[in-house]
Amino acid sequence: MEAATLYKSSAPSHCKNYPTPSLGLEIAGEPMNLSLPSALHTSDAIASIALLVAIVAARLIAGRALHNRDNLSDQVARRWSANVRNLLILIAVVGLIMIWAPQLRTFALSLTAVAVAIVVATKELILCLSGAALRTFTRAFSVGDIVEIGTSKGEVLDINLLAVRLKEFDDREGSIAPTGRTIILPYSLLFSTPAKVLPHLSEEIAHTFDMTFEPDVNIFALRENLNRVATAAVRDKLKGKGAEPMPPAVSPNCQIQFGTSEIGKYRLTISIQGVSGDHREMENEVACAIGSFVHSLDKPSTLAPNE
Repeated sequence: MEAATLYKSSAPSHCKNYPTPSLGLEIAGEPMNLSLPSALHTSDAIASIALLVAIVAARLIAGRALHNRDNLSDQVARRWSANVRNLLILIAVVGLIMIWAPQLRTFALSLTAVAVAIVVATKELILCLSGAALRTFTRAFSVGDIVEIGTSKGEVLDINLLAVRLKEFDDREGSIAPTGRTIILPYSLLFSTPAKVLPHLSEEIAHTFDMTFEPDVNIFALRENLNRVATAAVRDKLKGKGAEPMPPAVSPNCQIQFGTSEIGKYRLTISIQGVSGDHREMENEVACAIGSFVHSLDKPSTLAPNE
C-alpha cells in the first residue's frame, strides 16, 4: 500500500494539466467554445448585401422594361426612369437604416456631440433632401416642364433626391431660346426662391424679345402692318422648314406691344406663339422682316441696340 502511494506521488506534475483538445465538445466538464468572427455570424451585413442586390436587379429590370416599350415617348420614358430610380434609392436608404438601426442607435448615443456637428455641417444637404420632399408632395414640377427658379430658366431634364438638371434657356425676359448648356440647381433653392412653372406644351409658350428704333418714323401708326409682316414671316419660315400644320388653337402668330425706352426711343415687344423648335432662328426671321419693313419707309429709322 505504501509502495502504491509512493508511486502515485512520484508521478510527474506536468501530466496533471495537459491542454484539452479543442474539438467543440465538453471534456472534463468544461465547454469548449469554437466561434467564427462575429462579422460573419451577424445577419446585418448579409441582409444589406441582399437588399442592395435586389435594388440593383429591380433597377435593371425596370430600365429594360421601359426601353422595350415602343409606345412611350422619350420624355415619358425619362420621367418614369427618374421616378423608378428615386423610389429604389429611397427604399434602399430606408431599408439600410432599418437593418442597422440598433448599431446606429448605439453609435448616436455614444457620439451625440459628433452627431450634432454632422447635422450642422450637412445643413445644405438636409435642405436639399427637404426640398426634394417639398417638390414631391406639392408636385411642383416634373421632367419635361419648363421652370424658372431664381435667375435660371430651362426645361427639366432630370430630377433626383438632391438637385434638378435643366436645359438652360436664354436669360432674357420672355425668351425660351435654348443656350445649349445644362445647369444643376439644388433643391435648397426652393426654400428661398419661388419656382415658376410655364405651360407644359412648348406650342403654348410665347417667345418674347424686344426691338428698339430711333424715333424717326411714326411706327405707332403702323401697328396693323407690323403685325401682318411679323405673322407672315413666321408662317413663311414654317413653310420653308416643312413643318406640319398646327391646330387652330395653337396657330402661329405674333403679337406686338408698343412702348418707349427710358431715353425716349421706340420699343417693340414681339411675342411669337404657336411655334416649336429653334425659337432663336424664328426670332431672327421676324426681326429681319420688321427691320426691313421699317427701313423701307420714306424716313428710315436706325435700329438701335436693345435697352
